[in-house]
Amino acid sequence: MKRPTIRDVARRAGVVPSTVSRVLNNYPDVADDTRRRVLDAIRQLGFHPNHVARQFRRGRTGSVSVILPRVDTDFYTAVISALDEALDEHSLGIALFPVLSEARLSRYRSEDALPYQSDGLVLISLDPDRLYSGQSLPAALPTVLIDMANPRFDSVFVDNRLGGYLAGKLLCERPAPTFVVLVEEWFSTPFASGVFHERLAGFRAALGEDGVYMAAENIIATEFSWAGGRIAARQILERVRPPLNVFATCDLMARGILDEAKALGLAVGKDIRVVGYDGLAWTEEYGLSTVAQPLDEMGRTGAQLLLERLHSSGHPPTQIRLQPHLVRRASTDGG
Repeated sequence: MKRPTIRDVARRAGVVPSTVSRVLNNYPDVADDTRRRVLDAIRQLGFHPNHVARQFRRGRTGSVSVILPRVDTDFYTAVISALDEALDEHSLGIALFPVLSEARLSRYRSEDALPYQSDGLVLISLDPDRLYSGQSLPAALPTVLIDMANPRFDSVFVDNRLGGYLAGKLLCERPAPTFVVLVEEWFSTPFASGVFHERLAGFRAALGEDGVYMAAENIIATEFSWAGGRIAARQILERVRPPLNVFATCDLMARGILDEAKALGLAVGKDIRVVGYDGLAWTEEYGLSTVAQPLDEMGRTGAQLLLERLHSSGHPPTQIRLQPHLVRRASTDGG
């Protein structure tokens, strides 16, 4: 069966096609009787407007491109879900473009690349100045940064230095040899965001206030994974005997550290105290103390900034700093 067209609706309602279009787009200058006839014709014919075609005629795609380092972590899942939900309320879909490698990044530096065939751009945990080697964006799109601060762009980010400080003050409550587990990858690459170093700086500041010096060798760099956390835990326990304190700069690695400690028969919260960072949903069941980031708020605020930029491009970039908070659980308060 042939799909009804806007012309079919116009004929049934006794109007011209442009009037049907004005009704579909909620123009106020359509008489009530005419509007009713058009809506009745739409229902009778089972007409469904082609939103994609309408968007293209307006010079819009109805989509937003999201460039991010990777998609396989709970952190990105939470932020992307909130972003997508907020944009969907305004009939905007998202397309994800994980960078993953230098080779793929080189493709994303071309203005013809797929990420720039959209209405707007969101970068998560990526600094445009590093990503594009100090050059301007490949395409002049409304752009918002999430989990990253850059004065040239609308940005929503968390005070990571404060988060590290909160973790430090918690571990200082029970003095013991103290270690920090950092992500080893990306620090000297275009993917480097700097957030882990900010967390380390805040952590060191907290220790310094309590007169605690942490040697450079007590900073363990490992891969950004659960396995990386287990490897870091083994490296630490080869050097010192419990009790000890560990600040893992993301929850994923903290989970690996806890699993390794349990496998070795250590009493979590007593022999080894661990605090993570992110505040992921599973940390409550795991009993992990963590510095919780407002992940949902990050995603929704990023969406709001982009919507404002799509509708009004002339205002200066907006910078929104969100606050983390400490969640205390058994991994630091047990025993």
